[in-house]
Amino acid sequence: MKSAVVIKVNDLPLCDKFYREILQLGTPELLSSFGSYYRLGEESGLYLIKTTAKFLEHGSSAACWSFTTPDMAALEERLKKSGFPLFKETFHLGCNECRRGVDPEGNQFFVMEEK
Repeated sequence: MKSAVVIKVNDLPLCDKFYREILQLGTPELLSSFGSYYRLGEESGLYLIKTTAKFLEHGSSAACWSFTTPDMAALEERLKKSGFPLFKETFHLGCNECRRGVDPEGNQFFVMEEK
């Protein structure tokens, strides 16, 4: 089964830069003025879709996405330097400890260090 995360954003260039450079998802496979697509794995991906809906409440959304990183300290440093530090709260998802962060528009994500 293939799956993808869809994140609606108001400022596509700003969010694209965050996901590409700070989270280091690489160059999007698809990039237009309406959205972009990042392949996250063989069977998964992430879409950033431009919307003009000003009513979106990103920070209190019931949905978010998670990913793993090979170097939590390096990711945490990039996020901190960019003004988006990881939240100090931690919890366990399965048997991995997660940290919570937000993108420039307040969309939440959880990150775990690869074991």
